[in-house]
Amino acid sequence: MPVRQREVLELIAERGREGKTTSYRSLVNEWDLSEAAACRHLERLWRERLIETREERLGGFQFRLGSGEMLRDLRFQITPRGRERLRWYARQDRQEKDWLW
Repeated sequence: MPVRQREVLELIAERGREGKTTSYRSLVNEWDLSEAAACRHLERLWRERLIETREERLGGFQFRLGSGEMLRDLRFQITPRGRERLRWYARQDRQEKDWLW
């Protein structure tokens, strides 16, 4: 079964509550993903501004790689926008549950 965006965000949020950041290795270890698949998940969430890096970023590179950077070298945390997305998922779950009744 494929890993979904929601699951990755939930993992990043959980690790954040534990005071940890998340790297591609975290995803590889959690779901036995390939390194490339883990990086694609993080890249997509980063591009959508649902996660951000802990590292200082040069202007214009807050949500994308700079010249010579590799995503595998970065560690991420959830953003307020990412937390809002998780709340949206929870609301959708409640609405779906209500609809089934």
